[in-house]
Amino acid sequence: MASLRKETDRTRAGWRLQFRQAGQRRSLWLGSRSKRAAEGIAGHIDELVRSHEANTLPDAATVRWVSGLKDERIRGTLENWGLVDPAVKRNDDADRYLGAFCERYIKGRTDVSAATRTNYRKTKRYLVGMFGEDRLLLSITKADAKKWKRWLSEQVVRRDTEGKPTATMADATASKHIKIAKMIFSEAVDAKLIDESPMTAIKGGQEVNRERDFFVRPEVAAKVLKACPDHDWKLAFALARFGGLRVCEFLTVKWTDVQFDDQRIRIDSPKTGLRFCPIFIELRPIIDAAAADRENDLVMNRRLIAAYLPGANLGTQMQRIIEAAGVIPWKKTFQNLRASRRTELEERFPGHVIDSWMGHSAKVAAKHYLQVTPDHWEAGATLATTNDTATSGGVPGGVISAAPSQSQSDEDTKKPGKTLGFTGFRLSESNSQMTPTGLEPVLPP
Repeated sequence: MASLRKETDRTRAGWRLQFRQAGQRRSLWLGSRSKRAAEGIAGHIDELVRSHEANTLPDAATVRWVSGLKDERIRGTLENWGLVDPAVKRNDDADRYLGAFCERYIKGRTDVSAATRTNYRKTKRYLVGMFGEDRLLLSITKADAKKWKRWLSEQVVRRDTEGKPTATMADATASKHIKIAKMIFSEAVDAKLIDESPMTAIKGGQEVNRERDFFVRPEVAAKVLKACPDHDWKLAFALARFGGLRVCEFLTVKWTDVQFDDQRIRIDSPKTGLRFCPIFIELRPIIDAAAADRENDLVMNRRLIAAYLPGANLGTQMQRIIEAAGVIPWKKTFQNLRASRRTELEERFPGHVIDSWMGHSAKVAAKHYLQVTPDHWEAGATLATTNDTATSGGVPGGVISAAPSQSQSDEDTKKPGKTLGFTGFRLSESNSQMTPTGLEPVLPP
């Protein structure tokens, strides 16, 4: 049984608790407190010793005392002796607040790319923008989450030259932020900072906005390439349009990654990892022209596009170049270049091959990239799709040419059109037996 002894000297005065545990003598300094409080602690420690030796749970009063024990020195000593379980290291006190917890969550997501963490920070800005950095997580209710969803849809994302709002957040963008917010608050539930996520009260819609799709036809691409002022911009445009590379990918490609002998490009993507793609026939003259002028860059293992660092925003300047070419800029400038390439390749190669070259799955391609082009509409209206030659003007049915139509007008240079959404266009089975017509003609550097 524990015993108490009052100790007094010139430096301190208080209570010392002594007891035996598994034959060993223990001594615990309780400090200056009332005798009644010291006796209460002694009783709880007696119960802890008893339950530890009997391998049973201590009584409820002692469990509550241990849970509420704020003296870290006493708690640490009891943990070292094995009388109480180590305390679960809860998050810093600051994590109870929205801003600090969001930041810790984002920094802890080392399993995602830097670009994804950047998107997480955008969501954090919108959460903090409405609720504030110092808003307690516990105080955010489901009603607050619903207000936040409505608030998102009202956020201005574009203004005119006079500063007047011209566009608010798209539903697809809001849905992405809602999805990230759900992950953040789910983490707070797992960390036992809140009992329930308020974000369960809201749902996001479609995260893809296909209304901004635009197929960049080869003729239009040729005009833009001609308007590019130097090799850097020619390479940037060509690698996106004819190589299908993301901006974050072609800005990191080095000359040593261009394997001329094997006719392929090594792409160490910060988004999806390592992959290879061919040096497509449209790419080769542009790369060769740049290599001829940059022999020193090849030797020094520099990047193909040396003028811009990885992470640079090229969209605004590329739109100026597109305008200089006499073409009205399209939305999602680089993503639509990549989507145009995927759509072309879809009609010439098996899906798994294209997936390997472009670094995404067929499911992602169908959701984000594949488009219905003007040639598809023309083919649908003019080519037979049945085996009945009598009803098809004598044209054998089931054959749809993979070659692009050359009947495009200059309408592309006047106003960007829409692809009218993805409808899953595929070549017929019989067309897979046809001799490929090849890719588009080689474009001048």
